[in-house]
Amino acid sequence: MKQTISGFECIVLSEEATQSKATLCPERGGILIQLTLHGEEILFLNEETFADATKNIRGGNPVLFPICGPLPNNEYTMNGKTYTMKQHGFARNKAWEVVECSASKATLQLKDDEETRAQYPFSFCLQFTYELKDGKLHIHQTYENLSAEEMPFYAGFHPYFIGNHPKSTYEIKAPRYWDYSDDKTKPYTCKLNELQILDSKLFSGVTGSEASFKDSRYELQVQYSNHFKWIVVWSEQSEEYICLEPWMAGPLGFDNNPDVVCLPAGEKLQAECSFAIVK
Repeated sequence: MKQTISGFECIVLSEEATQSKATLCPERGGILIQLTLHGEEILFLNEETFADATKNIRGGNPVLFPICGPLPNNEYTMNGKTYTMKQHGFARNKAWEVVECSASKATLQLKDDEETRAQYPFSFCLQFTYELKDGKLHIHQTYENLSAEEMPFYAGFHPYFIGNHPKSTYEIKAPRYWDYSDDKTKPYTCKLNELQILDSKLFSGVTGSEASFKDSRYELQVQYSNHFKWIVVWSEQSEEYICLEPWMAGPLGFDNNPDVVCLPAGEKLQAECSFAIVK
């Protein structure tokens, strides 16, 4: 089903049997802006930032590609040439194409163009299929390198989940985290809800396939394939929303970053991510 929201044409997926619904806006970065699972609304959205196409959206589930986090001075050098790219890359600011759509499933596509190649000198095709199934939202991802050379990238998601950080308990399987408040790596031995998360906490060495938090309403689970090796926790309004973000690599740039994906020419990488709740 299509619906116009704040002047943008959106796609609404639904699964009536589980009282689940997902709303996507292809022209605003292919973003998931609303998600209801088993009758529970789980995504925060600042509607003012969504309505203003000049702003980055605060809320929903922005797509991060071809980088997660910032680059030093928003720059990097590759093959002797310096490129400029803003934090989290360009995918969240580009219009995506709708490839196919049904009642509970939609596939969106992003290809390179002159604007992306000025920031990132590769030809690519991304296809993300959003599927509601059994009360869970699955995001099936395909990253295809259409270039004649190896393509480095590290993708991720930036979901804003409705939640109260000080009153939540977390399950993140990682031995350490990088604390943006003092730029130090620390062992993960404390209770996460006791830490201020206005400055991001970046968990590395992630094991398993799931991270979660539990508050008074539900347990929110983020499940992912083994391509996602970092989990980031962040919020500006910690009593309203919690960002629990799966990243493929940390914000270290393309060089000397051991978790960067280097996709050979002509090949595809398929990855998975899903959101679920447990009452």
